[in-house]
Amino acid sequence: MEQVRVGIIGVGSIATGVHIPQLLKVKEAKITAICDIDEARLQKAGEELAIPAAKRYVNYMDLINDEEVDAVEVCTPNYLHVPISVAVLKAGKHLNVEKPLSIDYESVKPLEEALKECDLDKQIAMTCFSYRFRPAVRYAKWIIEQGMLGQIVNASVEYLKDSAFVAGRRLEWRFVKELAGTGVLGDLGVHLIDMTRLLLGDFKSLTGHTEILVKERLKLDGSEMGKVETDDYCSFIALLENDVTANFTISRCAIGEKNTIRYDIYGTEGVISFDLNNPDVLGVCVGKIDAEGNGMHTVQVPARFNVLQEQTFIDAILGEKKEYFPDVREAIECQKILSAIQKSDETRTWVTL
Repeated sequence: MEQVRVGIIGVGSIATGVHIPQLLKVKEAKITAICDIDEARLQKAGEELAIPAAKRYVNYMDLINDEEVDAVEVCTPNYLHVPISVAVLKAGKHLNVEKPLSIDYESVKPLEEALKECDLDKQIAMTCFSYRFRPAVRYAKWIIEQGMLGQIVNASVEYLKDSAFVAGRRLEWRFVKELAGTGVLGDLGVHLIDMTRLLLGDFKSLTGHTEILVKERLKLDGSEMGKVETDDYCSFIALLENDVTANFTISRCAIGEKNTIRYDIYGTEGVISFDLNNPDVLGVCVGKIDAEGNGMHTVQVPARFNVLQEQTFIDAILGEKKEYFPDVREAIECQKILSAIQKSDETRTWVTL
């Protein structure tokens, strides 16, 4: 296979902002078809990418069944991820699906069943956990694997945005529970959950709380105000394997923060810290020399930790699966944790996983 022929379902902001620009940089990939229910958006993307009119689909099954598509990228609202992904896998094609996988864990089960029928060494099924591709995250993982921090004690994690206060922001699908499942918990928090599982291990138990600050927004058609049903901010505490404690704060109500992820990991022999607004550097204080002399200081992440999400997907299809590959099964585990946080919020109790 000289080039992997890629079809994209959903050409909204996540596709045009992340998937398409990255795919255009991957010489082994070619975008051959696109799909969207919004005709104007579909045609605009088609013109920009020089996709023939016959390859601009409104029905996602038409794209999946296109013989000139080898791999499918699913960039739709959350509630569509599972049915589309199942259809892609059953068609024998490679899959790259956005996060979170669905609106809750129960609705993910058809995908779990479909995965059992696949040879995942040959048919690639990836999830877009984009932040595990950031150099600082991968370097942090390497440092932890070397044992440089000693025994991990605790972690503090934040994902902060001010997008709740965007002027004129309407009642889009992200604010509708039936379509999104959760608000910032699933949209942003799932990245923190995935990074934590990658860096520190799995979740054993947790307790969480969510809130809605902006209670209503103007409906998309401008006719009237509608109720916001998904969370604007949340926090949760998790007990991880090896008795590590992690504290999480996620908010789209943080004025002045455009897209900030801060992560601090404390061990018995050191600490590492990163802010993904500056993904090429890592804060460290490791070992006696740093603790007694340098204190917390910044180091440049070595170039070998630079990895592109879409290049990783295409490379896996071509037989080279990179380290820390975000398999769809990882996303299923994250969905379980999201549902556990929702349950904890509803019952005001600790939930065991």
